[in-house]
Amino acid sequence: MNTGKIHKMVLYALFIAIVLVLGLTPLGFINLPIASVTTVHIPVIIAAYCFGVKGGALMGFFFGLTSLIRCFTTPDAVAAIILGTNTGFGFYNVLLIILILFMPRILTGIFPALVFKGISKFDKTKLGAMSVSAFTGSMTNTVFFLGSLYLFAYEQAAEGFGLVNYTPVSFIKVLLGIVAFNGVLEALTAVIICTAVGKAILIYLDKKGLSFKE
Repeated sequence: MNTGKIHKMVLYALFIAIVLVLGLTPLGFINLPIASVTTVHIPVIIAAYCFGVKGGALMGFFFGLTSLIRCFTTPDAVAAIILGTNTGFGFYNVLLIILILFMPRILTGIFPALVFKGISKFDKTKLGAMSVSAFTGSMTNTVFFLGSLYLFAYEQAAEGFGLVNYTPVSFIKVLLGIVAFNGVLEALTAVIICTAVGKAILIYLDKKGLSFKE
């Protein structure tokens, strides 16, 4: 096995470990005075810079896996919907696991990789490419997660949010409020961290003459 493959395996294992630690412990959540910000998507986005679409998708899968595990270890309103706590578990719940927990997380790794690859062609420093990619990845996670809740579990989600006499329009307003506030806050956090860490890692890979993108 050559050195490049060993480096790749080590870095993959490292990123997977980071995703699992952040996803399954309080370390993955920053409690601010005005909101709680998740950071689990950050290593997924950085992996997308380093490994491309396949690597980003793989880290997104493990992000989704931590979300599923948390449904059992720290259940909340979303977990009750996903696992059918009040309705019973069936094929519908399997679809919810795929569409709400895994699909948004996997796309969180795919979209930044594509955006980074496209913008990098015109950005020699890669800073702009990483910033835009980080914002894209973070908003992908937020929008697709909440959008999937709305599309596939509308009534249960509205009740879980504590809405009374809700309508489709009123529920959308609630979700848009979450996207505009919490979603943007998480995205800005991702831009700062992903750009700084991602640049350092890419410099390291360049010095070692390594490229893992596929």
